[in-house]
Amino acid sequence: MHEDEGQPGRRGSVIRDPGEIASLPRAELAVLRPVLEEFEFRVSRYYASLVQWDDPADPLRRLVLPHRSELEDDFPYDASDEAANTQVRGLQHKYPRTALLLLTEVCASYCRFCFRKRFTLATGDEHHIAPADSRETRLDVAAGLDYIRRHTEIDNVLLTGGDPLMLSARRIADVLRQICEVPHVRTIRIGTKVPAFDPDRLTEELLCAFDDVRSTGRRVVVVAHFNHSRELTAKALDKVELLLSRGVSLVNQTPVLRGVNDDVTELVRLLGGLAEAGVIPYYLFQCRPVHGNESFMLPIQDTLHLIGQARAQLNGLARRFRYVASHAAGKIEVLGLYEDRLAFRFHEARDPADEGRLFTMPADAPVHWPEPPAVMGDARCDQDR
Repeated sequence: MHEDEGQPGRRGSVIRDPGEIASLPRAELAVLRPVLEEFEFRVSRYYASLVQWDDPADPLRRLVLPHRSELEDDFPYDASDEAANTQVRGLQHKYPRTALLLLTEVCASYCRFCFRKRFTLATGDEHHIAPADSRETRLDVAAGLDYIRRHTEIDNVLLTGGDPLMLSARRIADVLRQICEVPHVRTIRIGTKVPAFDPDRLTEELLCAFDDVRSTGRRVVVVAHFNHSRELTAKALDKVELLLSRGVSLVNQTPVLRGVNDDVTELVRLLGGLAEAGVIPYYLFQCRPVHGNESFMLPIQDTLHLIGQARAQLNGLARRFRYVASHAAGKIEVLGLYEDRLAFRFHEARDPADEGRLFTMPADAPVHWPEPPAVMGDARCDQDR
């Protein structure tokens, strides 16, 4: 692992044992132990200071504190079939123009709804992969870049993990430099929750690394993960402003999560606050059906209703997001509800033949995940079988 690398004095910046949290009711600790045998707990001290630990309904607490419901569903660990997109260790290529480099399995804190918990939160039992044994992340990007060089259709690279900003600024700068040597890559995206979880990691040294990318004529886009408006603290917003002042673009994506942001007022505060800060609301996601996530999932019908009410209270800048599900077949946009049908469209597709394809599903019962027809044809009939 490469957490806090090159960050003097930061070794004590993370809490890994819920027992260290004095305001967490002691009666809860015994309930948490079986969950901790399956999935790790990790929270930055900065983020811990924002959580109301004595309030079971606190949305930030729900986001990071283990809960026994994580053991109660039988969803798969790789609901989006990322294994099928892995071309070499540490590189995924699902959509023609975008490659993902997975640099680390570590995050500043661990979200309980993580869709990659098979190698981030995993504690190494027989059910999933221990982080140290993961074949999905790789700090050495040589093999991944060799693949990208041979695929000239790739014009943007997304650094992800885990959280790539858990690496030292020196290592990040080295990765960025190597990517910039590939002439057909014009945009580098960085998927990170560091601005919300640990904004002090956004150092001047890191900003200088972004400056170096910009000096080559390439664009740096930080894909942030603000899930709740209380994460938009003065410190976080100061770092957002600093990134913007250095020519870095910022967008945000978040799932809609039961008990975290499934409230019209909260969605308005979050999306409106992001837009006001200069962060483009990019995606609202349907929570993926990954093992341990059932308690976070809302029916698509309910989420559509929430989003519709929130949109009515947002200006145009805050309405630019799409509501999508990251399905194994592609990013599927949820278009809306018409009479007794849910309507969907492939926003991006693994199979080019699916690009832009529309399909519907019955809405007479709660739908938690879209299931597109396997073949072209009458989607209505396919979904009714």
